[in-house]
Amino acid sequence: MRAGLAGAPRDAVGCPMKLEFTNNALARMLERGVGEAEVRTALEAPDHLGPWLEKCWHAKKRLETRTLTVIFTRDLVQTQILTAYWQDLSS
Repeated sequence: MRAGLAGAPRDAVGCPMKLEFTNNALARMLERGVGEAEVRTALEAPDHLGPWLEKCWHAKKRLETRTLTVIFTRDLVQTQILTAYWQDLSS
């Protein structure tokens, strides 16, 4: 393991993650009560991970009584969060 990566967050395939949140993502997360730590949790160990539209991905993670969906893009250097929202299990 390379120096400086020991405590770095890792994605679902074990690669170190550099996250960048768009202004839209930060605004929507604030409105919807989604924290950065919850987004990291969804990306580090998603219950579902798959393609979403063209060149995007979505990760879903159940956290207590709700499911968090994170829409993002990824390249070799970073993961860019486009938006995140809660889905109630009752809906």
